Amino acid sequence: MKSINKLFIALGVSALALTSCVDDLDNPVIDPNDIVPETFAQDPKGYMDRVLAECYQGLATSGYGGPGNSIISGGDAGANSFTRAVFVCNELTTDEFAWKQFGDAGQYELATMQFAADNGVMYTTYSRLYTEIALCNEFLRTVEGGKFYLTEDLLPLAEEYKRQVKVVRGLAYFYAIDMFGNAGYSDETMAAGVAPAQLTRTELYNKVVSELENVSAEWGDTYVEPSYGYVGKEACDALLAKFYLNAEVFTGTPAYDKCWNICQKIINHHKGAGFQNSGLANSYRAVFGANNDEYMSQGSRVNEIIWGIPQDGDNLQNYGGTTFYIAAGSSTSTPGLNMTNATTGLNASWTCMNARQQFSEKFGWDANGVSPDDRAALWMTSKDGAKITNASITDFSEGYVPVKYTNYAYDDNGVIDEANCPPASNAFADADWCVIRLAEIYLSAAEAYVLGGAGNSSDALQYVNYVRERAKVAPWSIADLSADNLLDERARELYGENCRRTDLVRHDKYAGGKYNWNWKNNVGNGGAETPKHMNLFPIPSTVISFQQYQQNPGYSK
Repeated sequence: MKSINKLFIALGVSALALTSCVDDLDNPVIDPNDIVPETFAQDPKGYMDRVLAECYQGLATSGYGGPGNSIISGGDAGANSFTRAVFVCNELTTDEFAWKQFGDAGQYELATMQFAADNGVMYTTYSRLYTEIALCNEFLRTVEGGKFYLTEDLLPLAEEYKRQVKVVRGLAYFYAIDMFGNAGYSDETMAAGVAPAQLTRTELYNKVVSELENVSAEWGDTYVEPSYGYVGKEACDALLAKFYLNAEVFTGTPAYDKCWNICQKIINHHKGAGFQNSGLANSYRAVFGANNDEYMSQGSRVNEIIWGIPQDGDNLQNYGGTTFYIAAGSSTSTPGLNMTNATTGLNASWTCMNARQQFSEKFGWDANGVSPDDRAALWMTSKDGAKITNASITDFSEGYVPVKYTNYAYDDNGVIDEANCPPASNAFADADWCVIRLAEIYLSAAEAYVLGGAGNSSDALQYVNYVRERAKVAPWSIADLSADNLLDERARELYGENCRRTDLVRHDKYAGGKYNWNWKNNVGNGGAETPKHMNLFPIPSTVISFQQYQQNPGYSK
């Protein structure tokens, strides 16, 4: 098992806790240990660390006290985890993943892109995002209100923690802006218990981006690697790159020049090590193994994972994150499919999720079900008894199985490190969840050139070819550098990393009829067109009812 640092050990002994529905998302957090503010004076730094840990834990697990507990009341605790809640909306509604089990109300409608405002799964995602925002707001209020009784020597640390929390909050706002558009906004300057005000998508973008830009400036000009599990200036800038790449969608005004420039800073920081001195790891699969913490924040290898969320089978057990990805995409009970627990190194097999045909076909399989692309080397395909088609949305054999994260440790070349591998009986995964990787930054810079003319063609081409050659596929020529090709390359490189719906919307390939996939609009073979307003999700009807928000165009309350 990896060594989880002291911040994440503190998660098991939280100072504050939050159980929430949308109707009390911004209420003060509840203290289960009867800790009053004066108690903080006994150990100011210790309590500040523990309350900071709340904000990070909101990304890493469902809640406190084990995998069956959640800081969101109601529903399945595992489904309430941050990474999983975002995944089901940003991946399962696209051409990448088909979902096979429909026990949760609203899951089928998401998987077939027939969602409406009363979708329960979408409400869970909205709730999780704003619960995370509330946690961050409460930490900032506590610092600003002097409740930690900080001594003079601790004030610089408090400022550092405030910057980190604003970046974590910025991630939750990114997904809120991306998926829901005209959503709620609250920060530490607003009184706890006051409902977040609904802002336009442009207003939300401007507020969040301005704050992140200020935070980045406060950190100065130099990237200093944060300790494992924390965020720093580089994660802040990488998040800004995501905002800038999508600025035209979010606000109507493109920011491709800003995207290119900030990507250049990050790229230059990483140059000189790793694959072809690009800063990428030498092996794609190793970045998604049980020891991928070695590729993140002061790890022993190159830091390709700019922002990762720690996962640990012993200390951070939950049914979201990489445990969710691995277990959902595993079946040991499907007739004819040669898949066992040994395939992934995790003793969990949910028979829930595999790939849609249109996504699978991007990897150029031969007649034997083998792809030249190393990013699909672990997939279960026709060679293992799976079909590439999706004739049935409930039959797990109908669809290739896109194995990506595993519970195996790898060496730098992507070979299983037998001496450091966990037993296949592990019920929870050790692989950390990738939020933003350097590979995404390379592809975003290239897209900023192709879509917005930022930068130059020679660098853009080189950036894509670092990614492709690491995957052992042929490099592109300048003629290959097109918007459609880049969209496909992002699918191959970033599948399962909560990017796909965002990417499809940016390229006008999500709602509408320019690009369809199996079971889109509940039509099996080839899918069918959906209305253009579905490029935005509806504001959940419960939120509309309680907060008196305006619904997004095209949806009823």
